[in-house]
Amino acid sequence: MTFWLSFLCVLSLDQISKWYVRSSFAIGESVPVLGPWLQLIYRENAGAAFGILPGGRWFFIGISLLSVGFAVFFYPKAYEFGWYSVVALGFVAGGALGNVIDRIHHETVTDFICIRYFPAVFNIADFAIVAGAFLSAITLLVHYQRMN
Repeated sequence: MTFWLSFLCVLSLDQISKWYVRSSFAIGESVPVLGPWLQLIYRENAGAAFGILPGGRWFFIGISLLSVGFAVFFYPKAYEFGWYSVVALGFVAGGALGNVIDRIHHETVTDFICIRYFPAVFNIADFAIVAGAFLSAITLLVHYQRMN
């Protein structure tokens, strides 16, 4: 249940926030949230992080669906490493599917979170993927001895 709850929370928050931004902002429009430190800026990204590989839509869809499949397959085994490793897989899968939905329906990914001094605008799905990958890496490092 932990996997599916984290998966659905990320996917729902991601899709609702993207819908809100697409329906409330013009592309390029920005609104300060915490002064210059945090802003909402509506951007559409046809590539990956930092806009790299802008023509790789189907490649990114394929890689994302593989990562969702990987997470769904391995989450039952992840319970032995703790609930946080299951949440990490739910975050990765929910974020990946959120961006796949964008790529299929809009051909681009909606980005809108801008943090001062961070070089890219991102979304909740991107944040969840990075957080889930980071938590998975920590889990692997902590349990490395046990896995051998």
